[in-house]
Amino acid sequence: MACTRFGTRWRPGFNSGVPQHVVQKLLGHASPHMTSHYAKVHDATIREAFDRYHAQRVNITGQRISYDPDAPTAPAEWVKHNLNRVRDSLPNGYCARPAQQNCPHPNACLTCPDFQTTPVFLQIHRWQAATNRRLIAQADAGGQARLGENLRRVQDSLEAIIPALEALHDDGPSDETR
Repeated sequence: MACTRFGTRWRPGFNSGVPQHVVQKLLGHASPHMTSHYAKVHDATIREAFDRYHAQRVNITGQRISYDPDAPTAPAEWVKHNLNRVRDSLPNGYCARPAQQNCPHPNACLTCPDFQTTPVFLQIHRWQAATNRRLIAQADAGGQARLGENLRRVQDSLEAIIPALEALHDDGPSDETR
């Protein structure tokens, strides 16, 4: 019963930026699922996290994607994000293609203009760039010119994305989004 009272008192902590894993540890829970019973995250808290996410996006050329949280279209972006993110989460970012459009780039997201990513995926991009360099060397050694060309396009995107994400990571608005 004491845990229940303490957990209930920590509800505001979730909404003032205390990460769930910290509250989980304080409550001595073995799983995040148990801690989630106490978490009642307010819409405003989720929207603030959404706005921070949007402030850190870059595209395949490494350019920041602009976003004005006060723009008249911001609520529509919020709804679109929530619908698409569930459907189109990728291991290294997010697909921003509208839900009603088919993807002409299956398994080639890093060459797709609708691809977006954030500093959360920086390590994955670094790993992918290192792996891709090895694949390019193998393609070149094996005389696979077309494969090498395709891999170089991916590498070009990674070499634009990584420094842009590193700059955002260094200037990041909070530890929560890193």
